Amino acid sequence: MSRTVDEQKIADLTAKPRQANSRPAFTMILPTSPQVGTPNREFLLETPTEGVSHIATMAKLAGWNVKIRDLRDGEDFEDACQDAAKRGGVLAMPVFIDSYPVNVRILERVLELNPEIVSVVGGALISSLPETLIADLRPDYTILGEGEATLLELLDYIENGGTPAGATGIAGLGLFLDGAVHFTPKRLQLMDLDVLPVPDLFLFPTVQRNPVIPELGITTSRGCYGRCSFCFLNMEKLSYKSPERFELEVADLVAKHSIRYFYINDLTFTSNLERTYRICDVLKKFNLVWTCSTRVERIQPEVLRYMHECGCRDIWYGVESVDQTVLDLADKMTKVEEIEYAVSETVKAGIKVAANLIVGLPGESEESLRKMMEFCRNSEVIPISIKYLTPFPGTKIYDMAVERGYIKDPIAYLGTLAERKVNDASDEIINLTELPEPLLRAAFDDLLEIRKERLKEFV
Repeated sequence: MSRTVDEQKIADLTAKPRQANSRPAFTMILPTSPQVGTPNREFLLETPTEGVSHIATMAKLAGWNVKIRDLRDGEDFEDACQDAAKRGGVLAMPVFIDSYPVNVRILERVLELNPEIVSVVGGALISSLPETLIADLRPDYTILGEGEATLLELLDYIENGGTPAGATGIAGLGLFLDGAVHFTPKRLQLMDLDVLPVPDLFLFPTVQRNPVIPELGITTSRGCYGRCSFCFLNMEKLSYKSPERFELEVADLVAKHSIRYFYINDLTFTSNLERTYRICDVLKKFNLVWTCSTRVERIQPEVLRYMHECGCRDIWYGVESVDQTVLDLADKMTKVEEIEYAVSETVKAGIKVAANLIVGLPGESEESLRKMMEFCRNSEVIPISIKYLTPFPGTKIYDMAVERGYIKDPIAYLGTLAERKVNDASDEIINLTELPEPLLRAAFDDLLEIRKERLKEFV
């Protein structure tokens, strides 16, 4: 496969980085997250996040003086903002699904301290609702979709004295100009992920203090072939790291950080079964314990047995519901029989099954809730993540909630997203079903009881 111009540019920089710290300051502030981690994934809220790692590493390879301030780690808000303002250059921020109120505070404070600093934001949330959020946040530059290639071009432009008004020729940006939001041409998705550098986790302050990271999240692909109505997805296609590139990354991370466990955060680890086998070979080679997320449609017993042999401890399936009507209305492209088969065969292979469940999808009925309860009681599934339906920006469910008047002020709604919690029966409900809210809450309580009992086995 021939590389695009963007892919070749990244590959060239990865092979031959610019002189370290030869360019201006690049300060990335990671906002806090109010979320409570699900069992065996709590570390994901504290350890280096892959998207941020890639962006920071690209800026470093491009010669910028990179520093990460991680508010998730308990760093002082005011100190981080003053540091970024004093350093000048570029302030960069990821906008997480639950971080928007903190993002607003960071940008306001840093600009108050240093109005000349250049602000750059990106992330899945702002890419899902760009016009509304850019108009509210008003950063100098918003990177939409994947950030690596856009960032490299943008940093060159900024260092050469470019301004937002003249950046309309840089693909992949959102700009707030003359009181209105403007979008530059869309940038092509990276299909050859082998060009990406192995992320430099030493850019994170926690890793500088202690390089050992026993557990870490990692991906082998980007995107998903599904188009579920409740899931925001900024990648149009599935793209992959080759098994060889993945092995290079694993070898580097294990050697530098003594990693013993990976949570493979692909949306669909089994999308290409031939490749799945080869990724398993890499994980087995390093004697790692690991977990993955995937869909249920392409599960085969022999693949599961090999995954277990290669260190797979548990699989997190996006089950959501076990009622066909509900699944179809959610555009899941999944059959109930496929869910049941995947769960049964996974257990037979010696792998624990963790299920993500949603209470209150459109079409939910007393019958569909009864089926979910029976499924959890009568199988060995662990209902690891139970949530009320949450309309995420950029999804069909979000549009439905807006149309029905549940979301009148998108910015205020983002404030409520920052408070939503998994596995909390008292959480807010946006009821897009025909059922009364007390019935949904009662079903949630019953699922939590099953979850409590099953978690005793989940270690």
